Amino acid sequence: MPHARIDMHRSLEPRMADISAAILRGMVTGFEMPADDLFQIFRLHEPGELVYSPTFPNQQRDDIVFIELVASKGYSDAQKQATMTAIVDEVSALGIKRDNLLLVINEVGQHATWYAPEPVN
Repeated sequence: MPHARIDMHRSLEPRMADISAAILRGMVTGFEMPADDLFQIFRLHEPGELVYSPTFPNQQRDDIVFIELVASKGYSDAQKQATMTAIVDEVSALGIKRDNLLLVINEVGQHATWYAPEPVN
């Protein structure tokens, strides 16, 4: 059950649903996960709240969208690379510049996902 945390400028809020769907499509493609495995957190920021280099590493950014994936250990390097590539392809197809996307994957222990217990009757 990987999930995504997305930090972006408030100016992109009208495109949030499309960005959300694009990220999910990329995760479904790369991680080969179910399409209904949707868990995302969007944090919207005012100008000046997201600090980033416009040129590192060899980029030409005029904005930034941070996409952090939190996933259990066990995905291969190939799956992780495929996921990041698919997300960048999907989001950039919306007209968001590839250089403006910064993705990271944080891996957590395999049993880090806990569901609420069944109610006791």
